[in-house]
Amino acid sequence: MYTSPYPNLMKPFKLRGLTVKNRIMSAPNMLFHTVDHRPTDYYIRYLEHKARGGAGIVHLGEVAVCDGGNHTPQMYSIADNLPLFGEMAQVIHEHGALASVELTHGGFNVKEQYNIDKDKMYGPVAGVNHFGTAVRAMTKADMDYVADKFAETAAFWLHAGFDSVMLHMGHGWIFAQFMSPIINTRTDEYGGSLENRLRFPLQVLKRVREVIGGKPPIIMRMSGSERETNGFTVDDMTVFAEQAQEYVDLIEVSSENFAYIFATPYSPLSQNLDLAEHIKSSGRIKIPVYTIGSILSAPQAEEIIASGKADGVSMSRALIADPYLPKKAALGIPNRPCLRCLNCTDSDNRNKHFICSVNPLAGREQRLGFGDTPPCKAALPKKVMVIGGGPAGIQAAVTAAERGHAVRLYDRNSELGGWLRFADIDTHKAEVRQFKAWLESELAASGAEVILGTEVTRAEIEAYTPDAIIAALGSSPAVPNIKGIETAHHATDAYFAPENINGETVAIIGGGLIGVEVGIYLQNHGKKVTVFEIGSEICADSGDMLKLGIFKSIAESGVTVKTGVTLTEIPDGYDTVLYATGMKPNDSLYFDIANLAPQVILIGDAKKPGRIDGAVHTGYFAGLDV
Repeated sequence: MYTSPYPNLMKPFKLRGLTVKNRIMSAPNMLFHTVDHRPTDYYIRYLEHKARGGAGIVHLGEVAVCDGGNHTPQMYSIADNLPLFGEMAQVIHEHGALASVELTHGGFNVKEQYNIDKDKMYGPVAGVNHFGTAVRAMTKADMDYVADKFAETAAFWLHAGFDSVMLHMGHGWIFAQFMSPIINTRTDEYGGSLENRLRFPLQVLKRVREVIGGKPPIIMRMSGSERETNGFTVDDMTVFAEQAQEYVDLIEVSSENFAYIFATPYSPLSQNLDLAEHIKSSGRIKIPVYTIGSILSAPQAEEIIASGKADGVSMSRALIADPYLPKKAALGIPNRPCLRCLNCTDSDNRNKHFICSVNPLAGREQRLGFGDTPPCKAALPKKVMVIGGGPAGIQAAVTAAERGHAVRLYDRNSELGGWLRFADIDTHKAEVRQFKAWLESELAASGAEVILGTEVTRAEIEAYTPDAIIAALGSSPAVPNIKGIETAHHATDAYFAPENINGETVAIIGGGLIGVEVGIYLQNHGKKVTVFEIGSEICADSGDMLKLGIFKSIAESGVTVKTGVTLTEIPDGYDTVLYATGMKPNDSLYFDIANLAPQVILIGDAKKPGRIDGAVHTGYFAGLDV
């Protein structure tokens, strides 16, 4: 007889008459796949993937209710777009999930380039925001207009076929701005006391409920605390939640402060659970309270709900890394781990090209499919040799084996993982360690043959006679050309050769991600570390969101950073000198063996040194190409 491994997580419930099949919400996250104010087919399939994976509620994110409130490209809530929005709802419904849409207004934090009528760019107070956009203070008429637009837009999306609307009242947008005693310095009935600061948010909730009627559920996203001195507190937000429940049916509790909204590997898991627990345990909230923030696995989510700290969980990046987490939870199968690397957010913000480091299909389901079945079977099964057992080689071997090829993977080391083996030692890298273990389990299940401790040569290849070779040869440290460098060691010796880290003081030449993270690691293990960077900023090879966490960790650890420093020789006065000045591809074998099989494919760091996404993605597509 079947027994659910996660009975609390998978327990259904009623939401204002609608059945929700489990306690997992796919949190609203937007893609820059809005063209001419319409969602692309890629966007629609991206949402379908979330529903197909088994989430109970799937949200479309970031729909601004009116011009003047946009901080991203606006989707127009107009009749011409109804067919596309109806299809969005349909693909979610087809997989048994409720379809919901997150409605927003940027308030003071709008971006001018996404708005037409500059007079409608306003917030609780006047000023120039950090984007350089001039914003005026709202009048009572402006507030009435925004309330009406929220209600009108909610009615439109329900008419389009969505089951619910989520009103975004956190994350620094217009309602959080009104609730913040730091931002809201108004002296009228909308500023000052908590009662006054809650007046406009409650007005909007009331107006939406009046217009849409009593049947559709309203979900509210709120920040449980401003997490700033003199900001709104969790006790303030408990008062707000108590009053808001007259109009809403479910509360998702997040937080202000980007460090808690966009958590990095340096952040604790479940970083906002304390806020949800405080609000729920007040005994004054009679509707479901969900928590969001670094909830990455079914066991973690089950424990949260079983403990009574929250009624459900909202997941964002975990369901980007693996949309099938809910279905896998029902079967007791571990999900593909999210790294919390923020590559998804940074890539989308940087060049509108959405990338997940560990999931090559995310954002391109329209073209590549959904990944719930093995990749297309090979028309002609082949003998495939994979050289290298890092993330690129493992992913290539798994994909090729799933397609029916006979795969043999070689690695010269006695264990798999390549450079990812550092995560076995660095305590900040739990997610990378879990991902490496997950890759190895996928490899074991794929049926590929694994041969370790073997350096592949031309003779080995000629003896095996493969039909295809995938060369995942990795990379090696680039050594800086400065005086005395022969007495220094590469930064990763901190993990792989700790006997080379002598004394108390350590200098690291190179302030990219590797150098800085090794510096944090050593500083946290009792060393006094100074990082030297030739450029004007550290971690220039990292995305902006990840930098927030790294900079915070630098400050907390006490690592000294010196930028704009050109070294002609290794610095004096340090017990150990390390360097992290880039990597160079190990591609010489590739050029030597390029004619030993009909297909020879170079992947991973051997093709272009980079991060995990480059390894996993090139490995996946090589497995498809053989």
